[in-house]
Amino acid sequence: MRGDLDYFLSMQESQPVDRPDHSAQKWDQRADAWEQEGPKAQKGDARVRSTMAYLEERGLLRPEYEIADIGCGPARFAAAFASRVRWVTGFDLSPRMVHYGSEYARKQGVENLTLRVADFQTLDVQEEGLEKAFDLVFSSLTPAIHGKLGLQKVVSMSRAYCCNITHIYRRNSLCRRLREEVFHLPPEAPTWGIRWFYSLFNALLLMGYLPETSYDSRLQERRLPPSERYASLLMEHTLPREARTPEHQARILDWMERNTDADGLLTESIEACYGRILWDVRVSSAPEKIHTEKEV
Repeated sequence: MRGDLDYFLSMQESQPVDRPDHSAQKWDQRADAWEQEGPKAQKGDARVRSTMAYLEERGLLRPEYEIADIGCGPARFAAAFASRVRWVTGFDLSPRMVHYGSEYARKQGVENLTLRVADFQTLDVQEEGLEKAFDLVFSSLTPAIHGKLGLQKVVSMSRAYCCNITHIYRRNSLCRRLREEVFHLPPEAPTWGIRWFYSLFNALLLMGYLPETSYDSRLQERRLPPSERYASLLMEHTLPREARTPEHQARILDWMERNTDADGLLTESIEACYGRILWDVRVSSAPEKIHTEKEV
């Protein structure tokens, strides 16, 4: 049993060869780009509505609840939660994400929300007084909680529930066309996120919890003009790390400009499936304990 748990935790901690850059600087750049796109381009709004309906159905957005949002980004989830519960605290590595999230909350008239710049991997939960501080610890599409230490922190912060959302698969029509038409590459490999979903579920089960799974599939479509910024983002999701060069970015931008419609726009379709894992930290049958370096 112990060996099985260690195996699934090691799957959480391993990384894909072409892992995207998750530095604070990179997330700052993405925050600026998302803000420039404007509210009409927010691809995550449908996911926020779906997640709200999911949590409300399970009675997890109660007026007396306090929620933590790990990797909160521009606070779309956090602000929505705040409209239903007593207080929400968001944590994000990126100062720019926290800045834009705070501005968004202010414009929405949300006052029961705190956003903190924090690297969750180095955050000392005990020293910060965050043990059992929240009724729900939530995370969506963030690498912050991956691995033994991240999972231990998430569980220790909750006095009731934890919920994690990750990709099962994500297929971008522009990335597919670029691979085929520009770089002559084979079809994209399965999204790494399914490995994290699979390993988290099995680790929780071996720890004695009863994780509940559900899925949210959707087709997202938007039209956008060619730009250097989006050419860079498409390159990151299309090419291996060693091939992400200024020359290849220029090729992508040229292709984008040659494939616009009569309005000078490209149509991007994203077929995605998101997996949710929900568990109650109070319901456990003799769970395996996650040992930290401090305990060894």
